[in-house]
Amino acid sequence: MNDPLVRFSVAIGGDLLEKFDRYREEHRYPNRSEAVRGLMRAALIQDVVNQDQAETVGVLTLVYDHHKAGISDRLNDLQHRHFERVLTTTHVHLDHDRCLEVILLRGPVRLVREMADGLIGTKGVETGRLVLAPASPIGEAGHVHGHGHDHPHRHEHQHGPASGPDGGGGP
Repeated sequence: MNDPLVRFSVAIGGDLLEKFDRYREEHRYPNRSEAVRGLMRAALIQDVVNQDQAETVGVLTLVYDHHKAGISDRLNDLQHRHFERVLTTTHVHLDHDRCLEVILLRGPVRLVREMADGLIGTKGVETGRLVLAPASPIGEAGHVHGHGHDHPHRHEHQHGPASGPDGGGGP
């Protein structure tokens, strides 16, 4: 996206700025602007992955003991029941007993979370974690919608009581 940068200023307390600068250094941002952009993107991404209908991609990691009765079959059955959400899986033997399974998922947030919860909650799974990201890019000028694409234009959103003749917020 060829979006021009806009300069703006922020008033901030000295203690908070000091903590922010430490955060920036620890996370190896080259300057404050990059750190602010990174935090803004993270907040916008979190907002999207909290919307049940938003299209998302996810990485699910599971660690389990494959000797536990029926666990491999139960995990496979769950994945086959929701095959339309499974992009790919990788299976790694960690040692003689334990396996790591990495499953890439795609679909509406609610359905991806439900599937992941079912897999993580399978008897015999030692640990599981789901990391989500929007399936569409979050543009600096646009925002992501649950229908799979972002819009560089503005949408009017009503904030407060309706006052216009058509029930909207305008005249």
